[in-house]
Amino acid sequence: MAYRQDDMTAPNGTGDARRDRGIATRAKVLDAALKVFQAEGFAAASMDRIAACAGISKMTIYRKFADKEALFLAAINRHCAQIYAVNEHPPAASIEEARVALTEFGWVFADAVREQHVLDLYRMLLGEMQRFPQLGADFYDVGPARSIAVIENILSRVMGGDDARLRAEAFMHLVMGDRHQRLLLEKAGKEDKAGTDAAFRAQVDLAVRMVLGL
Repeated sequence: MAYRQDDMTAPNGTGDARRDRGIATRAKVLDAALKVFQAEGFAAASMDRIAACAGISKMTIYRKFADKEALFLAAINRHCAQIYAVNEHPPAASIEEARVALTEFGWVFADAVREQHVLDLYRMLLGEMQRFPQLGADFYDVGPARSIAVIENILSRVMGGDDARLRAEAFMHLVMGDRHQRLLLEKAGKEDKAGTDAAFRAQVDLAVRMVLGL
């Protein structure tokens, strides 16, 4: 998907300022686009509505994105990358070090994926994947695949080889679990936040023990 880029070069030392403004404007457009797409869906969302939400002209959007489809894909991919922004972790030198690293990762991840805006993103992806077949693959690459790679690296020294990969995949599934599916499908009921937090923490702890064989 081709994006149109502003000319970021300018004489008299103004290039950096123009580039910074361009980056800020692009971020504003993507934030507004995500908000409108999540609220209205791809088909109903209009470039006029997105421009109004961003507080800029529609022409400015078209200078940066060729069409609504390009804008949609850019907004989704950026949001996925933000949600799944995970720090690299060196291979654990011991089972105990792996336990600590996986527990920390699992708690942060479980907190992130049950945020309302993340659940809304999952639902929108499911609704638009038929229109955009590549969207699911892009989401997997910037999201789950990156997380699995981090976990695999943590386990690589204490588990090694294919076993580390399989355990990393299992860990992700165990952390997400049935409770996330219920939240995604709005079947979790009216659980209080403290109760939900405790349940996810227990789920993470169980996942750590099962993956490490503790």
